[in-house]
Amino acid sequence: MCTGVEIAAIGASVLAAGGAVYSGQQQKKMSNYQAAQAEADAEAAQAAARVEADRIRKAGRAQAAAARASLAGSGVDTGEGTALRIQSDIVGDAEQDAYQTILNGTNQGARLNAQASADRISGRNASTSGYINAGSSLLSAGGKSYTGWKTAKEGKYGLYAE
Repeated sequence: MCTGVEIAAIGASVLAAGGAVYSGQQQKKMSNYQAAQAEADAEAAQAAARVEADRIRKAGRAQAAAARASLAGSGVDTGEGTALRIQSDIVGDAEQDAYQTILNGTNQGARLNAQASADRISGRNASTSGYINAGSSLLSAGGKSYTGWKTAKEGKYGLYAE
């Protein structure tokens, strides 16, 4: 027959098991939220890089046009030789800067997506840990309640039930 103490111990273990499961699920939800935020940040970083690259290209075209106008104003033929090379270099440098900006945004996005994956793994692990802790708590309660039953003891004349 169970005493009030044993019933309370079993009840406490059941509550601890429920708490472990709940805690694991809450950690999983938080990890999934963080993963979603990291993915949103990755998309934002890539979009910002594309916008910045467009701005760099536009500035390069404007700078090339200004150089062309300045050279033309000086009487230089802008369609050949050094004048053409200057304009081509300006546009080429701007395109290289734009490409590097996009590459940096892509790399940052990849890092953030990797963080999102790690967050999701962490959430799954927390959930699994919650279930394991719950099972451990219940098994521990079973073990403790079992000790309340009669057990064999070593006596002067052999084993006896206590």
